[in-house]
Amino acid sequence: IGPVEVQPAGTDLVAQVESVFSPTGLLSKSRNFEYRPQQQEMAVAVARALQNREHLAVEAGTGVGKSLAYLVPAILFAVHQKKKAIISTHTINLQEQLTQKDLPMLEAALGALPQPVKFSFTMLKGRANYLCTRRLQKAMHSADSLFTGSEQEELKRIWEWSHKTEDGSLSDFDIEPDPKVWAQVCSERGLCSPKVCGYQSDFSKDHGICFFQRARNRILSSDVLVLNHTLFFT
Repeated sequence: IGPVEVQPAGTDLVAQVESVFSPTGLLSKSRNFEYRPQQQEMAVAVARALQNREHLAVEAGTGVGKSLAYLVPAILFAVHQKKKAIISTHTINLQEQLTQKDLPMLEAALGALPQPVKFSFTMLKGRANYLCTRRLQKAMHSADSLFTGSEQEELKRIWEWSHKTEDGSLSDFDIEPDPKVWAQVCSERGLCSPKVCGYQSDFSKDHGICFFQRARNRILSSDVLVLNHTLFFT
């Protein structure tokens, strides 16, 4: 996602990617790296497709190292062209593998180049996965009229969790909350927006920024976005 005009790359992307995946290249210095000609071939094909603005479909077996083979050229291309690389996956497990393992490793490796390649990344989930702290506060104030006794206990659990969680999303729960209660406190279009929960809102001055608005800000500033197919097409 970016300007229509293609900016000239400072280095030849195909040659750079081929070097990164070579037996003596950048990745060879990483622990557990094993040179795989199929991985290098795929990475070069991805780089060539990006450089030539073409589509590419790749089928590769287990153990080839597909994730790194598309991540490295995508990151290098995104940084050089000042675009965003969008990585869309089928499962949240793969999203978490990319953001917790592969991308942090590449962030360190590419940042150690003689000419460091620095990039930022974030995982994007549907907004209903995120807690809206403003809605939570309103729910706490109206708990007696909105919820049953057991639901109020669940609301209290969410409130206590909200002071410990780092990303404020459902995946950060040990046990996911009651869907009915969560629906009253999660981010929802029209009820959770930059104007009422974001960085410039009155709410943020006294209570901090809503978790979804924090995620939204990371999304806008990141070079690499990891999301699932459903969210991508939505």
